Amino acid sequence: MTSSEPRILLTSARMPFAVDEVRKLGLDMGHYLVATDTFKESPGLHSKGVSKRVITAPPTQEPDAFVDDVIKIIDDEEISIVLPAFEEVFYLAANRAKIREGRDVTLFFPELDALLEVNDKTVFAALCKRLDLPVAETIVCTTAEEFVAATQKWDNWFARAAFGRGGLDIITNTGPLAGETAVEDIKPTTEDPWLVQEFLDGTDRCSWSVVHEGEVVLHSCYEHPLSIDDRGGIVFQSVDTDASLAAVQKIAKELNWTGQISMDYLVTEDGTHYMVECNPRPTAGCTIATAEEFDKALFDPDGLVVVEPGRKRSIRVAVVRDALKHPRKLREDHAIAKGSSPVYAQPNDIMPLVYSALSLRHVLAYRRVAGKERSKEQLVAAQFFDILYDGSPLK
Repeated sequence: MTSSEPRILLTSARMPFAVDEVRKLGLDMGHYLVATDTFKESPGLHSKGVSKRVITAPPTQEPDAFVDDVIKIIDDEEISIVLPAFEEVFYLAANRAKIREGRDVTLFFPELDALLEVNDKTVFAALCKRLDLPVAETIVCTTAEEFVAATQKWDNWFARAAFGRGGLDIITNTGPLAGETAVEDIKPTTEDPWLVQEFLDGTDRCSWSVVHEGEVVLHSCYEHPLSIDDRGGIVFQSVDTDASLAAVQKIAKELNWTGQISMDYLVTEDGTHYMVECNPRPTAGCTIATAEEFDKALFDPDGLVVVEPGRKRSIRVAVVRDALKHPRKLREDHAIAKGSSPVYAQPNDIMPLVYSALSLRHVLAYRRVAGKERSKEQLVAAQFFDILYDGSPLK
């Protein structure tokens, strides 16, 4: 980074954690911040932390046009650092040389090879084994016959797509998601494999970190004691764990990582942190760090900072929705969310909350065009259909 005041470009501003980073950097720290997305109702575009909002081409459908849009913003706004907030990072990394050409700009994301190594869950599992990190026994399936056979190896099993995300593309015969999808409906291929693993009893845990050239400078580990529809977390609470930090440090150093990186773990009763997956982008863990911690980690890191345990954030709208949908859980949900500070609904910056409702127009437009069903998975997937990376060749 240059020593002058940073001028930030944050892409894909729709997600709750992107809204949080916009507020931290633009509103709390007062930096000049340009936020982008593919549609005007994107919640993060309407935060008071945004100095300028720009609509870009969709990276998934029009990657070349998207990269050209980003380059134009860098040039027009004299951007000094680019922060991707979702999977558009793959398209940016694939065009790193083009973006950097003749420009003094920090691209705060990894090389494409590193991204690809953690994105495919089969490759990520192999990486973890190579680094002696715990991974549940895994069978990779590329045909429907292999998948059926793999599910018969254990009494209790769990399976997921190699390129699934957001709690989607999973199937199990155990727990609250059991029976949602029939085994016969899963059709793995060589291009779209599935992983089948023994179901392990334990606690879901996640981490988020900021990394410079393989060195972790900010780390938060958290649990989500309340989830919506047993998928995505809506209450996040920081916890104390050395194992998550050690795992991230190993992976970051091995891949010479620069950027934000997030991990999912399954923690068994003996404290073992089984590696589940890696998201090469920010996740809800960033909401638990303070604006000062995040700002220093980005622009003036001075050793490692670990977020203290006991901090709690929540997506209040989702908590209310869950309570209304499950009235019997009203008291339980209230108790879990009590003491948390909101991610969207902040009194001094209310418009992202308003636009979180208006952004449903984006989901509905996608459903009309693509003819998608009104299932939970389709509706969730539609939220980010135009900023996904599906594993297709980029080089």
